[in-house]
Amino acid sequence: MIVADNDSADQASLAEALARFPGAKLVREPKRGAAHARNAAIAAARGAVFAFIDADCVADSNWLSEGCKSLDKADLSGGEVTVTVADERRPSAVEAFEKVFAFQQRDYVARKKFSVTANLFATREAVEAVGPFTHGVSEDVDFCRRAATLGFRLAFNARSIIGHPARRDWSELVRKWDRLVTERWNGFGGRGPVSRLKWAALAIATALSAAPHLFRVLTTRRLSRLSDRIAAAGVLLRIRWWRARRMVAALLAG
Repeated sequence: MIVADNDSADQASLAEALARFPGAKLVREPKRGAAHARNAAIAAARGAVFAFIDADCVADSNWLSEGCKSLDKADLSGGEVTVTVADERRPSAVEAFEKVFAFQQRDYVARKKFSVTANLFATREAVEAVGPFTHGVSEDVDFCRRAATLGFRLAFNARSIIGHPARRDWSELVRKWDRLVTERWNGFGGRGPVSRLKWAALAIATALSAAPHLFRVLTTRRLSRLSDRIAAAGVLLRIRWWRARRMVAALLAG
């Protein structure tokens, strides 16, 4: 096991965690960013299989074995991600929203052709051929799509499960989407008139996309109480409009 420390502030907790796993190897990467941290860990790894997971995630007991097994039929494998909250009986509005919409791994793999790196397995052959993760863009999307271009196959694995904590409040949700919008803009195809027009159309579509998703959030089985569904619907409307405004701001600034 390799732990990449990306210039974390809480070194005491890091030391405590490492003490529980004497065989773990620590690598330090002072350049901030998930791509830099993952690349540092890759450089230190010697195994035939790479299993990526985030520091705030909790792996199921069969996560590693099932993930490795999934590579018998694929070159990259995205495992299931369940969204966890602090109190299932009383999720915040943002937590309720995240339980419905965050980390749709099956859809990501099948329709969008990528897996989040919070739960990604890959063969050494694929990782070495694709090359390092790219900082400044959505590194998981970029990495998986580069792999597909080279002919490597990505599959979804429902049996390799991790729990990922939901964002708890509006400020955490905004920080997440500010990063994602910036990364998407950085990776968007050029800055010419056609590309800028496409981006503007995407911003409009983002603002309007809340409407068709309202039925989903109000009928979901992931939330048991009507009050939680209504709260999640409110966050849905608010964040889609916020994202659209942020996209327009990026267009005007760049």
